[in-house]
Amino acid sequence: MMPGGHLATSVALGGVAYAVTGSIELAVGCLAGGFLIDVDHYLDYIVFEKQWVRPDPASFLRYYFRNELEWVVLPLHSFELMAVLTIIAIWHPQPLLVGYLVGAAMHLAFDIAVNGDYSIRNRYSFYFFAYRAKHGFSASELLEPINLARDTGSRPFREFFSWRPSVEESSSTTENF
Repeated sequence: MMPGGHLATSVALGGVAYAVTGSIELAVGCLAGGFLIDVDHYLDYIVFEKQWVRPDPASFLRYYFRNELEWVVLPLHSFELMAVLTIIAIWHPQPLLVGYLVGAAMHLAFDIAVNGDYSIRNRYSFYFFAYRAKHGFSASELLEPINLARDTGSRPFREFFSWRPSVEESSSTTENF
């Protein structure tokens, strides 16, 4: 799922959480888990992809939308982290943490459903940090090559709000009669 989809669903989840419970902390946690979890993509971009010479949002989005990445470390996108945070939340159920877990669970579910259809080689195992580590965090081993549309990344802020990346139509499609 593209970032705009995560933003919209996270705002909706946070709104529902606030409307039902009246807890700002729970609502903020839902937003953080559902959308801000993607800060690890930027961390990968800066640290592992070594793109600190062009850290601006447009360059970052263009890089990801064009699928130029070589590494997918993504420490926040891991079932292991979710398990640890769940144990902590059971011992100390703070609304912010509970909201984060609910938002992150929604985020990962959408990632598995949407990204698993077209870009991830193993849609479930990918979200285990140990699985990505076993494959050396290599994008070429973990992700499917995608035949992106030629203009992908040309309007990164507009593409931010699309459901999934634009792909080229297959030349093997048949005409309908």
